[in-house]
Amino acid sequence: MNTHAIMNQLEAIIKSAGAMVCEGRFHSIRQKGGSANIVTDVDEAVQNYLIAQLTPLVPGAGFIAEESEAYHQTEGYQWVIDPIDGTTNFAYDYRHSAISIALICHNAAQLAMVYQPYSRELFSAVKGQGAFLNGQRIHAAQHSMADSLFLCGTTPYDKGKADRTFARIRQFFLEGRDIRRSGSAVLDLCYLAAGRADGFYEETLSPWDYAAGALIAQEAGAIVESIQGEWTYAHPIGIIGGTPQNIGDIRRIVHMP
Repeated sequence: MNTHAIMNQLEAIIKSAGAMVCEGRFHSIRQKGGSANIVTDVDEAVQNYLIAQLTPLVPGAGFIAEESEAYHQTEGYQWVIDPIDGTTNFAYDYRHSAISIALICHNAAQLAMVYQPYSRELFSAVKGQGAFLNGQRIHAAQHSMADSLFLCGTTPYDKGKADRTFARIRQFFLEGRDIRRSGSAVLDLCYLAAGRADGFYEETLSPWDYAAGALIAQEAGAIVESIQGEWTYAHPIGIIGGTPQNIGDIRRIVHMP
């Protein structure tokens, strides 16, 4: 596989998708099982565009895509895509959303690209080749727990996990420097990669929420793990991320009674 050629084509595709997001004004919005889980017609249009453009890049590759809510993980190549990570932000014109694309094979991400169209920031990584922001190499920070800024998700689609989630977020706040809640897990992981934050936690995420961001963060030197201990793209898992200096404390907090 010519990853260099694929990444060049992927950049053009993801930037075109980003233009669709920036120019898009949704005409329909619907709930997917609750008021916190929504989809717009722009999400669906961008996903259809991505599938059409990505299909010829790796012949025979399958798709794990948010708006089809299909997993179907296989041993071969699969694209894991989120047309708009941060749909609620998009619906409110909050301007903190991203297009997320990863290519996985044998339960491991091979390459990833994330585009924040409002700021025109392109995060990318190929396995074993480092992580980049707009073509410049990026590195995770090296902060200890007391000096760490934490990015946290609240698993809004399952508010039954609120007590557990907020107990852990409170502990990150008490032991670290501060916390942030952005509404886009993939951008949180990219910010971890770029040294803009030092830790990440969310109790439950779907593969399209973490596939691309996890590889980018890992290639930047961060540690990203499944809370359950099993790394998979076959179903949702919890995700933590941190620096070599604070990951032990993050594990302790996440697994506290």
